[in-house]
Amino acid sequence: MNIRELSGWDLDDYEYRPHVSDDKLLRARSRVAKRFAFVQLDAVCASESEQLKDLLEPHASRTDLLDEMSGLSWTLGIVDLRSLIAFQRRLYFPQGISYPLLPALGDWPALVALSFGTAKPPKFDKTHDSAGNTLVLRSENPNTHIRITNDANFPVTVHTGSPFFEVASYAGRWFLRDGYHRAFSLLKAGIDRVPAVIVKAETIEQLGANQPWFFPEKTLFSQAPPLVADFLEDDLVSEYDRPRLIRTLRLTIEDTLAPESATGEQA
Repeated sequence: MNIRELSGWDLDDYEYRPHVSDDKLLRARSRVAKRFAFVQLDAVCASESEQLKDLLEPHASRTDLLDEMSGLSWTLGIVDLRSLIAFQRRLYFPQGISYPLLPALGDWPALVALSFGTAKPPKFDKTHDSAGNTLVLRSENPNTHIRITNDANFPVTVHTGSPFFEVASYAGRWFLRDGYHRAFSLLKAGIDRVPAVIVKAETIEQLGANQPWFFPEKTLFSQAPPLVADFLEDDLVSEYDRPRLIRTLRLTIEDTLAPESATGEQA
């Protein structure tokens, strides 16, 4: 697994990071320190969003998109990747994986398909621990997780993250919410305007930047925040290999039968 990690800002405690030379860190942080104070530009490309609304509109009623955006204020439009702040510190590139060809610049139907693709079926190994009545799932995908649904027939599902390209506004700044690898590949290919789900986040949790392995808020709202485009700058990135990790999920089933209490619950 190859890692590209932004190094121009304070590093977190990451056990798989090898020693990064002081000279490398000094050069990266010196470059960041010399930047002009960040001025947030509107990430939404209003004219392109209006011109392409008929191409975007059919996706707004998709059941999977509505489920993914449940509880959020959102719309669809075209955004400029160069204006987006990155809350993720690292990009992960599995070795030996062939990536699909990117759409050509200006091929909007293909770019829409890239941004609003369908979720891939989760891949995992499944075993049943009969002694503990536990279902054990193991997957190479670090995004694999259990999700509670509103479907009475399938109240629990295995999920691997959003297939949608998502950006979010929060507290006056614009962030890439989901789609970091696609953004990296697109920017590398010279494509900076793409279709996206545009979320209006009211909290850091709605933004999705509340995990301890992301950049903290003080960095995201500093005068020189990390940008998505910075992942392309070798002077700002440390690159190294990390062993393959396996995510393990365990679901234990408890079956009880007891008299109902006065409140309607089991005693």
